[in-house]
Amino acid sequence: MEIKGQIEDIIFQNEVNGYTIATFKMEKDIITIVGYLPFINSKDTLKLIGKYVTHPEYGEQFKIDTFEKIMPETLDGLVDYLSGGTIKGIGATTAKRIVETFKDETISILKFEPQKLASIKGISEKKAIEISEEFNEKWELWQIVGFLQKFGISIQNCKKVYDKLGKDAISEIENNPYILLDISYGVDFKKIDKMAMDLGISFDNQKRIESAIKYGISIANSNGHTCVLKQNLITFIENLTGTNKDNIENGLINLKVRQEIVIELRDDLEWVYLYPFYKAEQNIAEKIKLIIESKNIKRVKDLNKKIEKQEREFKIKLSDKQKQAIEDVNENNICIITGGPGTRKNYNHKKHN
Repeated sequence: MEIKGQIEDIIFQNEVNGYTIATFKMEKDIITIVGYLPFINSKDTLKLIGKYVTHPEYGEQFKIDTFEKIMPETLDGLVDYLSGGTIKGIGATTAKRIVETFKDETISILKFEPQKLASIKGISEKKAIEISEEFNEKWELWQIVGFLQKFGISIQNCKKVYDKLGKDAISEIENNPYILLDISYGVDFKKIDKMAMDLGISFDNQKRIESAIKYGISIANSNGHTCVLKQNLITFIENLTGTNKDNIENGLINLKVRQEIVIELRDDLEWVYLYPFYKAEQNIAEKIKLIIESKNIKRVKDLNKKIEKQEREFKIKLSDKQKQAIEDVNENNICIITGGPGTRKNYNHKKHN
């Protein structure tokens, strides 16, 4: 469903991801809208696509799937937009003067002929240029959002891209669309790959192959694995990209040279890590080794007597396994208790020497 109107008031906005709750004024009604609206200000005019939902506490709301910021279609709306805080240096009085002076040509003046703004009382030539620059910067931002949404990039990911790449985002993405995989978590490789092909990236481009490799490892990471067997990874990339093994091997070499991945040989098998995961696992292993080899300064003497005293005091009886667990915690610097959430943990006795 598509609706069009103006942001009346912003009730809540998350500055990190742009999630917004606002009142939205349409031709006849004012409704509550919810969803990701990064870079949006009060009085902005929007075209929204989504659906009406009923919140158990707050009632009917319009849940946004995607949106487009559009310029106001009336002169009054344009006054509201310019005076709504979007453009620094323009208050309600100045906005009204600009629109009354230039009428339907206002947007064109702001974009292409800012020097004419200096004819307005209270606007110097320097301020006119500053107003135009900010107006155009906001305009470029919306070009970026529109560009990304054409390729299926979600609204919240659009904000991450802009925060990372700034106003040069479109040119950087056109040069290497796969950069989006590094910036935004959860972006589908196939969507980015289609974008790249549409922009003319060649089938055997090494940026494509290397991004596919990192994407393949990240899929394993999201499933709880810190690394993946090299041969399994190669097979996955062959199926994902249709490229050959030699291209993938070259990509692995390039990534390894740049320290973006680590390939480790264990028991005659090669395992591939993203570099941060390898370093994290290495650091954990080193910390555990250090703790195991350190002196046990927490050991409690006469543990069995103390356990018996606690049993009498609290009128409880520990099982043999519970006592064994307490003993092992007492005697060793590290013990591991395993089990899923809510299942009660199973204790497996393993002596650490």
